Amino acid sequence: MMALQEKPAGRPLLVQGHRWITNATKPDYIPNLHEVPHVEGKPGGWHPTLVHSSGEVKFTVIRLKPNGGEVPIHYHSTVWDYFMPIEGEAVIETETKEGVKKDFLMKLGAFLAVGPGDVHRVVNLSKEKEFVFFIAQAPRHQYDFVGK
Repeated sequence: MMALQEKPAGRPLLVQGHRWITNATKPDYIPNLHEVPHVEGKPGGWHPTLVHSSGEVKFTVIRLKPNGGEVPIHYHSTVWDYFMPIEGEAVIETETKEGVKKDFLMKLGAFLAVGPGDVHRVVNLSKEKEFVFFIAQAPRHQYDFVGK
């Protein structure tokens, strides 16, 4: 299995001779989600890398830095989030539209679906290691990120 190649000047990374991986393309093959390129972080210490977007769904790998990295509290008006951890441990704090609060421990093998209008925040539990997760979001054409 070939790893991601070094980024040529001004070009995104190439995987196995397939399509280019950037934050805005649709690769048809990624040999290892652990090796998806890091992108510039957002406030809170999270690094989202869009890996595929087509039809009704977008797929992203998100890395949370150690020692407090988080995806800040927010909700989506019409979009579902489907969380699948790849590495590390985190907690996803949720509050439903009906006001029910619940925290979910996320580690390899876990799955969580968070519906439209449900407030949520993802927090890395480790002081030393990243939390890395794969997220599918649908419908992608109605995506929004409403901070609380």
